[in-house]
Amino acid sequence: MKKTLLPTDRGFWLTLLLSIITFGFYGLYLIHAFAAETNTACRQDGKHTSGLTVYFFLSIITFGIYAIIWQCNWIERCNAYLVKHDKPEGLQTSTYLLTIFLFGWLTFGIMYIVLLCKELELQNTVNRTYNELTD
Repeated sequence: MKKTLLPTDRGFWLTLLLSIITFGFYGLYLIHAFAAETNTACRQDGKHTSGLTVYFFLSIITFGIYAIIWQCNWIERCNAYLVKHDKPEGLQTSTYLLTIFLFGWLTFGIMYIVLLCKELELQNTVNRTYNELTD
Protein backbone atom coordinates (compact mmCIF):
# COMPACT_ATOMS: atom_id res chain seq x y z
CA MET A 1 0.00 0.00 0.00
CA LYS A 2 1.42 3.37 -1.03
CA LYS A 3 1.33 6.10 1.59
CA THR A 4 -0.03 9.53 0.80
CA LEU A 5 2.66 12.15 0.39
CA LEU A 6 2.40 15.25 2.55
CA PRO A 7 2.63 18.75 1.01
CA THR A 8 6.09 20.31 1.06
CA ASP A 9 5.58 23.52 -0.87
CA ARG A 10 3.65 25.88 1.39
CA GLY A 11 5.07 29.32 0.84
CA PHE A 12 4.66 32.66 2.53
CA TRP A 13 3.16 34.67 -0.32
CA LEU A 14 0.43 32.19 -1.16
CA THR A 15 -0.35 31.78 2.55
CA LEU A 16 -0.60 35.55 2.95
CA LEU A 17 -2.82 35.87 -0.12
CA LEU A 18 -5.13 33.05 0.97
CA SER A 19 -5.32 34.48 4.49
CA ILE A 20 -6.38 37.87 3.12
CA ILE A 21 -8.89 36.42 0.66
CA THR A 22 -10.47 34.17 3.32
CA PHE A 23 -10.42 36.86 6.03
CA GLY A 24 -8.05 34.80 8.16
CA PHE A 25 -9.83 31.47 7.90
CA TYR A 26 -6.87 30.01 6.01
CA GLY A 27 -4.86 30.39 9.22
CA LEU A 28 -7.36 28.12 10.94
CA TYR A 29 -7.05 25.63 8.09
CA LEU A 30 -3.28 25.65 8.61
CA ILE A 31 -3.76 24.73 12.28
CA HIS A 32 -5.87 21.77 11.16
CA ALA A 33 -3.41 20.78 8.43
CA PHE A 34 -0.33 21.12 10.65
CA ALA A 35 -1.94 18.95 13.34
CA ALA A 36 -3.00 16.26 10.87
CA GLU A 37 0.33 16.22 9.05
CA THR A 38 2.33 16.18 12.28
CA ASN A 39 0.22 13.31 13.60
CA THR A 40 0.86 11.41 10.37
CA ALA A 41 4.61 12.01 10.26
CA CYS A 42 5.25 11.61 14.00
CA ARG A 43 2.80 8.81 14.76
CA GLN A 44 5.53 6.56 16.16
CA ASP A 45 6.32 8.92 19.05
CA GLY A 46 3.09 8.01 20.86
CA LYS A 47 1.93 11.63 21.12
CA HIS A 48 -1.04 13.38 19.56
CA THR A 49 -1.38 16.97 18.39
CA SER A 50 -4.96 18.10 18.89
CA GLY A 51 -6.86 19.42 15.92
CA LEU A 52 -8.67 22.62 15.17
CA THR A 53 -11.79 22.02 17.28
CA VAL A 54 -9.87 21.50 20.52
CA TYR A 55 -7.44 24.28 19.60
CA PHE A 56 -10.25 26.74 18.91
CA PHE A 57 -12.43 26.08 21.96
CA LEU A 58 -9.63 25.72 24.50
CA SER A 59 -8.02 28.90 23.17
CA ILE A 60 -11.28 30.77 23.77
CA ILE A 61 -11.74 29.30 27.25
CA THR A 62 -8.13 30.07 28.28
CA PHE A 63 -8.04 33.52 26.64
CA GLY A 64 -5.39 32.43 24.13
CA ILE A 65 -3.05 30.62 26.51
CA TYR A 66 -3.85 27.21 25.01
CA ALA A 67 -2.91 28.47 21.54
CA ILE A 68 0.56 29.34 22.83
CA ILE A 69 0.92 25.96 24.55
CA TRP A 70 -0.32 24.14 21.43
CA GLN A 71 2.20 25.99 19.27
CA CYS A 72 5.10 25.23 21.64
CA ASN A 73 4.16 21.53 21.80
CA TRP A 74 3.85 21.38 18.00
CA ILE A 75 7.29 23.00 17.56
CA GLU A 76 8.91 20.61 20.04
CA ARG A 77 7.28 17.57 18.45
CA CYS A 78 8.37 18.60 14.94
CA ASN A 79 11.93 19.27 16.10
CA ALA A 80 12.11 15.92 17.92
CA TYR A 81 11.04 14.21 14.69
CA LEU A 82 13.72 16.03 12.71
CA VAL A 83 16.44 15.21 15.25
CA LYS A 84 15.38 11.55 15.26
CA HIS A 85 15.95 11.45 11.50
CA ASP A 86 19.28 13.36 11.59
CA LYS A 87 17.89 16.59 10.18
CA PRO A 88 18.64 20.06 11.59
CA GLU A 89 16.00 21.51 13.89
CA GLY A 90 13.84 24.31 12.63
CA LEU A 91 12.02 26.98 14.60
CA GLN A 92 12.81 26.93 18.32
CA THR A 93 10.27 27.37 21.10
CA SER A 94 12.39 30.14 22.62
CA THR A 95 12.34 32.07 19.34
CA TYR A 96 8.58 31.62 19.10
CA LEU A 97 7.98 32.86 22.65
CA LEU A 98 10.35 35.82 22.33
CA THR A 99 8.65 36.83 19.10
CA ILE A 100 5.07 36.70 20.36
CA PHE A 101 5.81 38.36 23.68
CA LEU A 102 8.53 40.87 22.82
CA PHE A 103 9.93 41.19 19.33
CA GLY A 104 6.63 41.02 17.48
CA TRP A 105 5.21 44.30 18.69
CA LEU A 106 8.63 45.97 18.98
CA THR A 107 9.21 45.42 15.27
CA PHE A 108 5.70 46.58 14.33
CA GLY A 109 4.71 43.07 13.31
CA ILE A 110 7.65 42.27 11.05
CA MET A 111 8.82 39.46 13.33
CA TYR A 112 5.34 37.92 13.19
CA ILE A 113 5.84 37.59 9.44
CA VAL A 114 9.26 36.02 9.97
CA LEU A 115 7.70 33.64 12.50
CA LEU A 116 5.04 32.59 9.98
CA CYS A 117 7.77 31.85 7.43
CA LYS A 118 9.65 29.75 10.00
CA GLU A 119 6.46 27.83 10.90
CA LEU A 120 5.74 27.05 7.26
CA GLU A 121 9.32 25.94 6.69
CA LEU A 122 9.27 23.72 9.79
CA GLN A 123 6.16 21.88 8.63
CA ASN A 124 7.50 21.68 5.06
CA THR A 125 10.73 20.13 6.40
CA VAL A 126 8.88 17.59 8.54
CA ASN A 127 6.68 16.67 5.58
CA ARG A 128 9.66 16.43 3.22
CA THR A 129 11.46 14.14 5.69
CA TYR A 130 8.36 11.96 6.01
CA ASN A 131 8.00 11.75 2.23
CA GLU A 132 11.67 10.76 1.83
CA LEU A 133 11.26 7.97 4.36
CA THR A 134 8.10 6.57 2.74
CA ASP A 135 9.60 6.27 -0.75
